[in-house]
Amino acid sequence: MSINRSRTTETIIYLVLWLIAIGLYLLDIMRNRAQMSLSLVDMSVVSAMIHTFVPFLILFLINNNILIPKLLLRNKILPYFMLTACVVIFLWIYQYLDFINVIHKIPDNMRPAPHHRMRPLLPLPLLMDFTYALLVVGCNLAVALMFQRFDDKLEKESLMKANAENQLAYLKAQINPHFYMNMLNNIHGMIEINPEKAQSMVIDMSHLMRYMLYESSKPMIRLSEEIAFLRNYLSLMRLRFPEKLVSMTSHFPDEASMTGVSLPPLLFLVFIENAFKHGVSYRDTSFIAVSMEVNNETIHFSCMNSNHAKSGESLEHTGIGLNNIRQRLSLIYGEQANLELTETATTYTVNLTLPIQCP
Repeated sequence: MSINRSRTTETIIYLVLWLIAIGLYLLDIMRNRAQMSLSLVDMSVVSAMIHTFVPFLILFLINNNILIPKLLLRNKILPYFMLTACVVIFLWIYQYLDFINVIHKIPDNMRPAPHHRMRPLLPLPLLMDFTYALLVVGCNLAVALMFQRFDDKLEKESLMKANAENQLAYLKAQINPHFYMNMLNNIHGMIEINPEKAQSMVIDMSHLMRYMLYESSKPMIRLSEEIAFLRNYLSLMRLRFPEKLVSMTSHFPDEASMTGVSLPPLLFLVFIENAFKHGVSYRDTSFIAVSMEVNNETIHFSCMNSNHAKSGESLEHTGIGLNNIRQRLSLIYGEQANLELTETATTYTVNLTLPIQCP
């Protein structure tokens, strides 16, 4: 258990409980003195109250400031209960001796006449003192454990949040080398086919790298910036493949519908990358269709590509990129994000629905 915890609210609760106990004690004394036509409060009442409450206050301070933090909250449960029992017993012995001393000071003519019936083994005041001591320890223990559990919950949530942030940073760091590796492979392939296009691709790639290095480091970006990045990426890939061989279409929302909408960066790139990597054939006609829609509550992204897998094979790819995006979606959105992957004999479709997050 954590030992360093905020004690402000806990201290206020203890003060309120002590004030209630003292208030009830004074009300009982005042009621008895009113019946005897005595002044409700005088110095004798204050002296008796101090004499009664000081032993219980000492018990509370020892239990709350020494036994609980140094033993119970360090999981030394048996030593805690043994020492607490010893303190309660010592307190009761003191109260017993004090009770005997008070009885002996009472003049003989003021003592009640003895009764012939059996006397109790323990006088009622001593029994009540022992009961009150247990109540002090019990209430102190209940309040301390309640706040400790609350603090442990906050600490656990803080650790989970820090772990999630670290994991997100790690997953985001994996995107850049994965992206650069794919782009360099594309440019390498284009150098042999069309060197002029390869040079143009290098320039376009520099713009994409600027986005990857600067904009994607932010936790949230505007949707319009992410779409601009996707448009540039699609334009770059358009240079690589012949239009007669690969059909590429894209549809993105207009500026008005994107106003005020933000999201974590690079959530869609992996699906488009995989569409080019797994959905384009140099022998057969291929297609890639990307679309995105925005309504009042959600962003819906769709990416469909041709399926050239042989009979009996599956295009279900679970490489670094797709595993990465699944983990990021889970960490960021939990169950609010809906990712569906659908495969048929001729197509492979990704549908991703995200809740809208405003900056």
